[in-house]
Amino acid sequence: MELQKAQVLMPYFWNRGKKISMRTISKILLIILIGPSMLYANEKALIISGFDDVLRQAENTGLVKSAVKILEKDKTFAGMPELYSVISKQETAPHFYVVSAISSWFEKRISDFLRASGYPENHRYLRNWLTEWSIEDFKISRIEKIVEDHPQRKFIVIFDNSEPSVQMATALHEKFGDKIQAIYLREVVKKETPSSAISFFTAFDIAMNEFASGRMTTEEVQAVGQAILKEPHAEQIIPSYALCPSEMRCNGVSAELASLCQDVQKHLQSVCAQH
Repeated sequence: MELQKAQVLMPYFWNRGKKISMRTISKILLIILIGPSMLYANEKALIISGFDDVLRQAENTGLVKSAVKILEKDKTFAGMPELYSVISKQETAPHFYVVSAISSWFEKRISDFLRASGYPENHRYLRNWLTEWSIEDFKISRIEKIVEDHPQRKFIVIFDNSEPSVQMATALHEKFGDKIQAIYLREVVKKETPSSAISFFTAFDIAMNEFASGRMTTEEVQAVGQAILKEPHAEQIIPSYALCPSEMRCNGVSAELASLCQDVQKHLQSVCAQH
């Protein structure tokens, strides 16, 4: 019966190939043949991302500092575009979601920055400061929508470790725990990380954890690590206002990644020595 459905639908989709991509056709046919649960079981998680101090260096350690940062040229963090690209490479657009309390007035600036920095296509939820006063309510409602729009999917959440983000991580874990594979918080300031989240300093930390969890391949981790090693500007790796890792352990790392881990470790030590 399922095969008959596929045979009937194939000419329909083929004749409309200009409107529907072959990838989309293949996915629809797979759903018909094996069911949605089997199809999505092998897909990587969808990324729900913050913006400030996650994708853009913002120095959100104080209102004055963050205000000054807005006037400067936007900078991203080495390895993050590569990380988002390998995690989301199976996705059709949008490849990931940005949920940020930044004013929607900055929509074009943010869109242009993400494109210029090499991030894959994304959908951005930005806050209307005139009508959406509560940051928490705004973020929760947008993330709820993303989760509801993708009922078969799992998610990876990546924020900074500002107090609102830490509280958000706890709230998301309580509300969507079975839907979230991991919550990552960038260590910008010294703060205890809640048990529901994993702290990180660079994209390589996330890549290594995703590899250990069986969700990234050796080649994908290498792409992220090499992006960090090739970055000539220390500020693009760990900015001077952010915390540096006190140690980076490469013990127990697989043989294929041990050398890369040690190289990244040495590079970070060099970067932090310049701070």
